Amino acid sequence: MKILLINPPQENSMQAGIEDDFIDIIGYYPPLGLMYIATILNNQGFETKIIDCVPMKVGYNELKNKISDFKPDVVGISTYTMSMVDVLLTVNLVKELHKDVIVVLGGHHVQLYPLLSINYDNVDFILRGEADYTFLELINAIKNQIPIDKFEKIEGIGFKNRDKEFIHPRIAMVKDLNNLPIPDRTLLPKDIYQSIVGRNNMVATVMSSRGCPYKCTFCYTPSKLYRSRTTENILDEVKYLKSQSYKEIFFFDDLFALKPSKVIDFSKALRLENIKIDWSFRGRINTVTEEMINEAAKSGIHRIQFGIEAGVDSTLKRIKKGISTDKITQAIKWCKKAKITTVGNFMIGLPDETEKEINQTLRFSRKVGLNYAQYSILVPYPFTEIYTEALKRGIIKKDFWLEFSKDPIKNKDNFKVEYWTEHVSEEFLFKTIKKSFKLFYFRPISIINKLKEIKTFQEFWFSVKGAFSVLVFSPRIKSIKNDNSLT
Repeated sequence: MKILLINPPQENSMQAGIEDDFIDIIGYYPPLGLMYIATILNNQGFETKIIDCVPMKVGYNELKNKISDFKPDVVGISTYTMSMVDVLLTVNLVKELHKDVIVVLGGHHVQLYPLLSINYDNVDFILRGEADYTFLELINAIKNQIPIDKFEKIEGIGFKNRDKEFIHPRIAMVKDLNNLPIPDRTLLPKDIYQSIVGRNNMVATVMSSRGCPYKCTFCYTPSKLYRSRTTENILDEVKYLKSQSYKEIFFFDDLFALKPSKVIDFSKALRLENIKIDWSFRGRINTVTEEMINEAAKSGIHRIQFGIEAGVDSTLKRIKKGISTDKITQAIKWCKKAKITTVGNFMIGLPDETEKEINQTLRFSRKVGLNYAQYSILVPYPFTEIYTEALKRGIIKKDFWLEFSKDPIKNKDNFKVEYWTEHVSEEFLFKTIKKSFKLFYFRPISIINKLKEIKTFQEFWFSVKGAFSVLVFSPRIKSIKNDNSLT
């Protein structure tokens, strides 16, 4: 059997915030989820390929040719709610080429809307949760021609049988991440995945953990159960990446460092094995200690990316972030002293924020000592605590995500994101975002420090591209109506 895994084009992606304007500058990361699935399938003797359409610059015409040339028996497609128009166009394209190809959807959207997902035209199965091994179970069941009634044993599966829907009550979850194989990086081109805040043009993303136990109100996580690989297991992957000529690693986990001991142990292991590689991770302020920072600094770390969100204590408490401005300031000081680059992510348009508090957050972002800052407008995503509250209080008038998801292709022209505009206008939010980038990156001290930090041509080139993008950046209020001419 031949299996094709697809990240669809984004020619009709619903734009929900300013991140869309910067995606080509910020860079792309490889689809680790698809890589794990493909590696497991190939290890079991199946022929599996991945097409990551956007970074590979594959449009629908080329995608059609690639599907025709490969002639897959099964096609698996990643889903995000904002990309569902392109997901369903890809589904239809597959079935037009060969109606007997089995189509499987996985990812965020099917997790949120399983019943809608299995009722989309031309969709045969959905897999909710972590499909690393459940995809293999499904392929084996198809290969062995097991009666469809027996498919019900596969965790997270959804399908229709005689026009009756079945959705497994439990989502799939890999309990021991150490049992997962090292993803085969030869499945995709290496040179198309880069990051604006990386030092090198050979950056690998690594997953060391899954799940997040925290309760931030703007975030939806299917699993609160935090699971982490052992230091030895992670180190095996680092050695493999070194053998593949990678020069830099970015731990892409939601929560790399739940406990400081994990970072400390990993840092010491790198030094003990004399492994020289640049590395970075996404972390939380409340798990940072000075010992952790100092140990990491000795082992080649060059960047930590913090989800800070706000610079006002009352706002941080409102969104259940579990941190304070004092803790943020202390963590950044420790990083600066250890010469570790810091990136801070901030959001505006949070619940109860006024213009005064938003401007206070932006001033804080410039004064706290960060090397980089990323700003965004809060998008109330479905099934988050913020979205539920906004609907209940009438701040958001209707469940626009649900209405769109009922028929994405039909509803795409009427799609409209509603922001939290209880105390500020949408126009103010977009104008403020435009101002925030320029105020941060074009301060004399910011320019001087950046010039001092540049160590590679890659960093220099991305700095030039980033500066140009900020200069010409003119955010549109894209929530009014999605227009394909803007994508």
